[in-house]
Amino acid sequence: MSDIIQIPNQRQGKPLGKAYELMLNSIGTEEFGSTVRECLMSVAGGIRRVYLFEATGPDTSTLQYFSCEPRLIELLPAYSQSYIRMDPVRDAYSAAPAAGDMALLRIRPCDIPTPGFRRRFFEDCGIVERLSIIQRGHEAWRVINIARHASNGCFSNVEIDALVELASLALPMLPLNRRDKLAGVQLTVAQLEDRFASRYGGLTARERQVCARAAIGMSVEATALDLGVAKTSVLTYRRRAYGRLKVTSPYELCALVTH
Repeated sequence: MSDIIQIPNQRQGKPLGKAYELMLNSIGTEEFGSTVRECLMSVAGGIRRVYLFEATGPDTSTLQYFSCEPRLIELLPAYSQSYIRMDPVRDAYSAAPAAGDMALLRIRPCDIPTPGFRRRFFEDCGIVERLSIIQRGHEAWRVINIARHASNGCFSNVEIDALVELASLALPMLPLNRRDKLAGVQLTVAQLEDRFASRYGGLTARERQVCARAAIGMSVEATALDLGVAKTSVLTYRRRAYGRLKVTSPYELCALVTH
């Protein structure tokens, strides 16, 4: 059975000043996620995967950054559509109910009851343990997922303490990074549509329209009104486009056409 541990608010450790400064200076840039990953690697070696995301509910999350094996990238759309409902991280949100609360989830392959999810995301890839460090914000839960390969063994208690301390610095930056990245997008919808057309010829005209609006942060409802189509149609176009582009969030979508 997986371990879900509440992290007391009064938890204090020795400062990680250099790591904090590096992460703070990278907010809103393309280097933010990789900077967080490098800081995590500096306190616990052998990390195979890192995911940074925000979740507004058990089945609704937005990925800001990921680093994983190339073969796993192809599974991300399937995760968003199906496997997310099988992920034990959903059970850990309740351990951080109020703003500022933090929780830690330790997952090993034997803790996952769903054979397909366990095999495709853990056993076939040799993942021996995954940590989910969760912080409740005012608008969403902020999460760092960190996975380790069997060749490096499970995380030690000393490493977990250091990772939790580092996460307590990084997690409040996720909403700031999201807002700064979106604020930095100066391209018009028409310009974004042209970029999607020139870079990704496999998209239909309607899919390009939907993607351009998602990239500037337009909601599904607003997109439906703007294009004069049903909300369900927007969701269908977005799902198809995300599958073709192998992205799982508006932030990944934005990164495809804003540089």
